[in-house]
Amino acid sequence: MIRVGLAGFSQGYYATEYMSYLERFKEISVAAVCDCGESEEYVKECAFTTAQTFSEKMKAPLVHDYEEFLQCELDAVLICSETADHVRMAKAALERGLHVFVSKPLCFSPDDAALLGRTPHNKVLLCGNPLKYEQSVEEMHARLAAGEIGPVHSLRITVSHLAMTAQAWERDPARSGGPFGTYAVYLFDLARWLTGQSLVWLCALGENFATPEIPGPDTVKILGRCSGGTHVVLELFSSIRHEYPFVEMEAVGEQGTLITRNHNYSTVFQTQAGAVPGTLRTSNMTVGEMEHFLACIRGQDIPRCSLSDMAYTVRCLDAAQKSMSSGMPAELPREEETT
Repeated sequence: MIRVGLAGFSQGYYATEYMSYLERFKEISVAAVCDCGESEEYVKECAFTTAQTFSEKMKAPLVHDYEEFLQCELDAVLICSETADHVRMAKAALERGLHVFVSKPLCFSPDDAALLGRTPHNKVLLCGNPLKYEQSVEEMHARLAAGEIGPVHSLRITVSHLAMTAQAWERDPARSGGPFGTYAVYLFDLARWLTGQSLVWLCALGENFATPEIPGPDTVKILGRCSGGTHVVLELFSSIRHEYPFVEMEAVGEQGTLITRNHNYSTVFQTQAGAVPGTLRTSNMTVGEMEHFLACIRGQDIPRCSLSDMAYTVRCLDAAQKSMSSGMPAELPREEETT
């Protein structure tokens, strides 16, 4: 039996969906729910339910203090609090000997990532990145890794997602990271995962087009060069006000092009001979994250989104911020290639 607890409701839908899915497994016991001292009004605004109602649904005690929560009989914890609290809470849980899943993004500061990196532990630390469990992204990763289109010359990733403005904490970049801190995680992490290469140079341009209530850019375009020579174009549109595909990707290689637009098909393989659609999309990213977390706890897999991945990502975020502020390109240190 794996005893799992939920800490925080700030991430809203994800917090309740994660636990509701895990609760279905016979080997999972929901041991405790913690609202981190937030009011019922705050929780309901974020998660569309109250902490009391949700804890009763899970048949688990409701705890208001995080330190008291960690004293419960737990094997693993899901951290779904405000982003600014992620590292502090993850550090405390790891020090208690618990497996930890932290919702996206882990953090938006290189110093925070380094602090967690200095925390000794022998448990699973899985960082959230729902797109790594989206069928189209998984399929593109597998096909690129298999060399289907040969060496990748260029990769374009576009993420389109409305800026989160409903809650006060989401409108405060110091607590949420703002649109750029929240969604650019997808861009940098996926570019590295898909190409197996780290960015060594980037130039970023950003502007706030539609969300003046959130200081900082909501729309960003980044041009980058990777350690293996692949060029990337990374785009974030958080200023949209219409239905739009969440993620679009196009990888151009020596032997063809792979495209996904997250409509009906996971990918499209395109050459001069024609276009071949991939499989129909049926994935559930939230389920994928939790299934992977359980596999990691069981020792059947290693974290798909590790602390190392997130430390790299926040270094990219920091470099892009500096590039946007200075109007000049920024360089990043070379790292060992990943797969």
